[in-house]
Amino acid sequence: MATVPSHLWSSRARLRPVAAAVLALSLGAVAAACGGGSPGGAAASGGAAASGGAAASCSAVPGAHHARVVVEPSAGKVISRCVGFSGRSLPALKLLSKSHLQLGTQAFSFGVAICQVDHVPAHYSKCLPTGQPYWALFLSKNGRTWISPSVGVSDISVPAGGSLGLRYDPPTGKPAPPPRPTPA
Repeated sequence: MATVPSHLWSSRARLRPVAAAVLALSLGAVAAACGGGSPGGAAASGGAAASGGAAASCSAVPGAHHARVVVEPSAGKVISRCVGFSGRSLPALKLLSKSHLQLGTQAFSFGVAICQVDHVPAHYSKCLPTGQPYWALFLSKNGRTWISPSVGVSDISVPAGGSLGLRYDPPTGKPAPPPRPTPA
């Protein structure tokens, strides 16, 4: 399984555009090779299962524990990935990396921000632009109820059986969570 070097996803490092492109291409190639490159794909040998709905099965995913990533890039489109791991929890950025989703991030003084997931937005020149849609972050510790965490993605650890949710949200109003997660 290809792993992302910790210096590329740590909250203290800046993802350079070239490194981000290489990372995205590498994760895309790994996901495609493992069957997780598109919604509805088979279980990936790297410990992730893909689905077009919010309830990807974790039964075929190796690992003592599991957590789920639920992404809603647009209305009506939901991507769910189940990731297996050995510890009691997994840092959110590591969970995202192991999910084989295409991901663009940028480090700020407050931590890492999510700029792009599954090629949404298709192009961006600035992460978190004022007055534009952004990736709203949600956490479910029990796999059933979403909460809006008070910290950023670089400071979150997802417990076994939990879920990390991302929804591409308009810049106004309270962020709406992705579809209700199911326990991992």
